[in-house]
Amino acid sequence: MMLRALAFLAVLAALTAAAVWFAEHPGDVTIRATIPWAEWPEFALTTSVGVLLVAVAGVAVAAALVHRFWRWLRGGPRRFAEGRAARRREHGYQALTKGLVAIAAGDAKAARRFAKHAGRLLDNPLNLLVLAQAARLNADETSARRHFSAMIEHRETEFLGLRGLIAQATQAGDWDAALGYARRAHALSPESAWASEALFDLEARAGDWRGAQRTLEAAGRKRLGAAEASRRRAVVLAARARVARGEGRDEQALALAREAHKLAPELVEATALAAELLTASGKTRAARKLIEKGWARAPHPELVRAYAALAPDEAAIQRLKRFERLRELQPDHPESRIALAEAALAAELWGVARGHLEAAAGDRPSQRVFRLLATIEEHGGGDAEAIRRWLQRAADAPPDAAWRCEKCGAAAAEWSARCAACGAFDGLAWRAPPGPAVVVDAAMAQE
Repeated sequence: MMLRALAFLAVLAALTAAAVWFAEHPGDVTIRATIPWAEWPEFALTTSVGVLLVAVAGVAVAAALVHRFWRWLRGGPRRFAEGRAARRREHGYQALTKGLVAIAAGDAKAARRFAKHAGRLLDNPLNLLVLAQAARLNADETSARRHFSAMIEHRETEFLGLRGLIAQATQAGDWDAALGYARRAHALSPESAWASEALFDLEARAGDWRGAQRTLEAAGRKRLGAAEASRRRAVVLAARARVARGEGRDEQALALAREAHKLAPELVEATALAAELLTASGKTRAARKLIEKGWARAPHPELVRAYAALAPDEAAIQRLKRFERLRELQPDHPESRIALAEAALAAELWGVARGHLEAAAGDRPSQRVFRLLATIEEHGGGDAEAIRRWLQRAADAPPDAAWRCEKCGAAAAEWSARCAACGAFDGLAWRAPPGPAVVVDAAMAQE
């Protein structure tokens, strides 16, 4: 601010000095001109220097004004066209905005009307989005697909068009088409969390576990979180191990299953499969350690079978002693008690088996507990009435734990990486269905 003031004062001082100098030294200037065709072919104009400078300045200003006016006049049509285009754009975007609001409100008729109005004013592919969504509100999937397909021809709306086509294909059950669109969307925007998730789910549904693993690794731990990324990777590896085992590639299946177990020791399928393959190759010590590590995280009947297979020819009493190790790892878990009860039954130790079953019953004994109690009565000298009572209670008891989808509730005979009913990835969990508690009468158990 100070510099501007000083500059202004300096210019003012210079102009003042020049004016004073011209006032003190007026001088004269004579301009002579010859015009052959005029009545007076020669004339002379005499004036002072100051007047001449003022005249020159005036002429220059007048010429500049005339030039500016001429440019403004020439640019009139262009300005008119630009102004008209700007007004059309403004009205078009207003119509487009109203169309989007109408879609959010579920008014398909208004959305379509505003989209058509915007289409007359704008050359913008977003009109196609409004028209597609309006068509979907009207359940006109054919028109919606046509508009979404037109959207993918424009770079600005290609991703949105692909998303709409994926949603349509998924809804129609056309999984191959949905997977193709998802791969294109992911290639177009690999940083999009939605595109990665959609591609991963569709690859898992298609059983393309190698592709699902690549997509998962591309997503990275930062996007999913370390725990979620490790769990997903473990499930994918377990699925790949099952495929490799089914195709006779046992060595690769073992490597995949062990890596899955390392990432998620609670993943029963990976632990049981790795232990089975290790046992088959004679590495029973490594298999035992693997099972015990998995049992400490998630006891399961599959691990019991794998643990028994470590020494298939051992005496029943030796197996009972060996199974004590499982109870030490999970002393209060019902599966530990049931495993020992079954081993005691095989050793014909009826009292030991009954004691473990009573401990396993808890507040909600399953059908399996009552069936085992009926077996004790049958082989331990009980009467037919006692056996009948236990079998009746087994019929009335809650079902045993099984693989059930936590999203749709469907039961499965065996574990798989995705639910066969709803397609949910890693949706199966080993659990019993909800139900009322059943009390085991200890006195009755002793009968």
